[in-house]
Amino acid sequence: MPASYGSEARLLGLSDSEQRRPFAHYFNPSVRPVQQAVRRALDAGAAHRDHGYEIDDVARRLSAPGYEAMENGWAWSRQGTLLVACYTDMPRVSAAMWDWWFGWHSTDSARYKLWHPGAHLFCALGEDRSSDRTLTDRQRYIDNVSYVDEYVGKRLHRLGIRFFDPARLGFSEQLGVTHICARVGASDVPVVSGWVVHQVRPTQDGCEMRSRFFLGKPQVLDLPPHASSNPTSARMLTSKIGGAALSPLVSMSVRLAIRDQMGRDLLEHCGSEMNHLAAFLPELYAEFKDAP
Repeated sequence: MPASYGSEARLLGLSDSEQRRPFAHYFNPSVRPVQQAVRRALDAGAAHRDHGYEIDDVARRLSAPGYEAMENGWAWSRQGTLLVACYTDMPRVSAAMWDWWFGWHSTDSARYKLWHPGAHLFCALGEDRSSDRTLTDRQRYIDNVSYVDEYVGKRLHRLGIRFFDPARLGFSEQLGVTHICARVGASDVPVVSGWVVHQVRPTQDGCEMRSRFFLGKPQVLDLPPHASSNPTSARMLTSKIGGAALSPLVSMSVRLAIRDQMGRDLLEHCGSEMNHLAAFLPELYAEFKDAP
């Protein structure tokens, strides 16, 4: 766990010291509204289960030309996974800017708050690689864990997000395209229950982001206690006796928490934060792309 996890105060908005940071002028407390296609999907409600599928199929689907039938919305797969899809059009933005952003923002809560001022509280990396200037932007976040506290809807989530090489899901390298892939779980217990994939591909005037979230099928990971903010719970869940007794209860509680409301909240959250950051990401990138 990052040292700051247990010591840093959580608050929405920038603190007095954060307001003096060199990038603070990009902080806008008024979050941009979601794009119209996202708004229509929010108004429509859950989509038919025919639109749902599993993480194993995401590379094939997103690598195909054109678009899916559900680019915005949420649907349950026949296997019980909640799929949330969000599309964001981003004029003037490139895939390279997004790779830089994921390698740059995660070291600092103040940077993270630029992304969604109304929901983001805290962010830190398991391994801060910002001082190693030999690394590419992607090498700063791939095989690293981002610990974040954020609101999705009205619920506070404390998450551990481990990024990995998109090739593990079957994505191939394409010029001007990037895929940001991660396994998502809790930061206080060694439990994962989601996957996220952001595909960024070029358009005539910038790029488009196609986001996919897969929620469900919780799994207890055999992690050391120090990888969790609650070592006692981690020890109990990963022990033979405690794990056998508690793992089913943890899995049930996660499944009960994943409902249609979660799909709606996540779609609105993603649509808001991506549209908000895209408005000033080109300027932020030009000013800070060479800064640690």
